[in-house]
Amino acid sequence: MPSKPDPAAAPPPETVAADWVEDYLRLHPDFLVQQPGLIDVLSPPQRDMGDNVHDWQAHLIQRLRDDAATVHDEQYNLVERTRRERSLQDRIHAAALAMIGAVDLDHLVEITTSDLAILLGVDVVTLAVETQCSDGQARVTCGVRCVVQGTVDAMMEDDRDVVLRAPAHADEELFKGASSLVLSEVIVRFGGHDGLPLGLLALGSRHEDHFQPGDPVNLYRFLGNVLERCLRKKLGLPH
Repeated sequence: MPSKPDPAAAPPPETVAADWVEDYLRLHPDFLVQQPGLIDVLSPPQRDMGDNVHDWQAHLIQRLRDDAATVHDEQYNLVERTRRERSLQDRIHAAALAMIGAVDLDHLVEITTSDLAILLGVDVVTLAVETQCSDGQARVTCGVRCVVQGTVDAMMEDDRDVVLRAPAHADEELFKGASSLVLSEVIVRFGGHDGLPLGLLALGSRHEDHFQPGDPVNLYRFLGNVLERCLRKKLGLPH
């Protein structure tokens, strides 16, 4: 007749017998106190309360578990969102400092249309301003995309100064050959008064989740304000 396993001895590595677990728990009645995380994975016994009578204790335990899981998910999402926003803030500040450090107008345009893509982790950056084009066609001049008057208002939604889209509209007038690549975008309005033409700073990414609804648009608004002040300074306009 096989002997009953000794609960003080180590369990066999392949499997653990139920009676061994039972004896171990009897010898260690505070085991769940020492290991509270196990309560979340153990199933409480269902008591037979008779026909049409529910075990409310088991129901409440399950409800508490569900609530705890929901809180855990919310905490995780909050931490991830905080990290994402902090990373974005650092990138925006680095981009702003780069534009402020431009030595002249050409250097500012080069930083905006080239360096910002690296600093912000995007695939394409476009700087566009409204001009009076005689033929009504958009063109690129010294790295700046010149568009016909009315283009900015047509591209912005509800007269906002920052528009974030995922999935993107990826307007070909803004992104030209890269429009088929852009899956998420941010468009920032600037200028339009005191001598500076109305313009747009457009950021596009090949990743649909790079720009997400709920992202802090105030950071992109800040970037647009920095760009406008830098342009005014290089052009000798009031700022």
